[in-house]
Amino acid sequence: MHLIKVVTEEVYKLLETECKLKRAPVPHDASKDEPSTFVFISEDALVNTEKLLVLIHGSGVVRAGQWARRLIMNDSLDSGTQIPFIKRAQKEGYGILVTNTNDNYRIDKKKCRVKIRGSENPERHTMYVWEHYTNVAKAKNIAIIAHSYGGCVTNALYLNKKEEFLKRVFAVAMTDSVHFIHSPNAFKELVKISCNWVCSRHPLDTPVDTQSGDIKRVSAGVTVHEETSWASMSSIFKFLQARLKATTKPDEGAGDTRAEPSAQCSPGKGQNPVGSAGGHGREDEDDATTPGNGKRKDDNLGGGYGSHDMSEEEEDGDVDGKEGDKKKQKMNASK
Repeated sequence: MHLIKVVTEEVYKLLETECKLKRAPVPHDASKDEPSTFVFISEDALVNTEKLLVLIHGSGVVRAGQWARRLIMNDSLDSGTQIPFIKRAQKEGYGILVTNTNDNYRIDKKKCRVKIRGSENPERHTMYVWEHYTNVAKAKNIAIIAHSYGGCVTNALYLNKKEEFLKRVFAVAMTDSVHFIHSPNAFKELVKISCNWVCSRHPLDTPVDTQSGDIKRVSAGVTVHEETSWASMSSIFKFLQARLKATTKPDEGAGDTRAEPSAQCSPGKGQNPVGSAGGHGREDEDDATTPGNGKRKDDNLGGGYGSHDMSEEEEDGDVDGKEGDKKKQKMNASK
């Protein structure tokens, strides 16, 4: 079995055995012979009336429960998977929903790719999951943690489900998101409830230069893109706690404050912003962009894509192992 598939199946197994999650089908009403995928949900994900946490990974070969395949294989399950986030959130009383945004097709008998209904691309997957799982959950308060291209997916979800999103989502924590906000006015409510932990040589939580109208950026305390989620986990949960407290003020009649400007994302309030490390690649991600153009080829749902260049290592993103060489040649020719 291909090593990528071995890693994927092992993480799926751990989500079920260690985190006690179960698979929920996408599409939810798939016929017997229809191509389908799944997301992972906790037993209380749809019935927990208080809190739900949604986890969104980046693009490429990573699947549900993974942040970075390279870290899983070369460092540890803690740093490379979402398992520590899931366990921490469960202890804090969250229901859990783990998306699977990159599982978009199956190979039929004719060796052709057949798109999965409701999961044709990462944006459509997340939209479908929102409509059939997230939004039907009973939780009054929803938090999202999104890594890398997951930030773009979250922005697309916000644009397309804005009214529902703002009623339910109280916090969005991004880790080195590669989104680009093309219209600050359209995203101003999202910006108020979000924070982005980015690559930086400065200590964790140090404010980092943020473009006007963009989501506030603070240092993840590391200069390697795929390490940002694990490095900032403790700060992310402090941020979620602070946002939830601000949203659910004890005073009766205080009103819903989820759209009010959030306080400093994390410790370090009052410090002057510094520049980020910059120049990072994106672990385990395919050629969703052509270097320099800053746009995803199949994204017609909005959300924006960053202008970061792709590292050569990330060009092994084809699960079937057939396209990697072609992608490398294309990337090298464009340099």
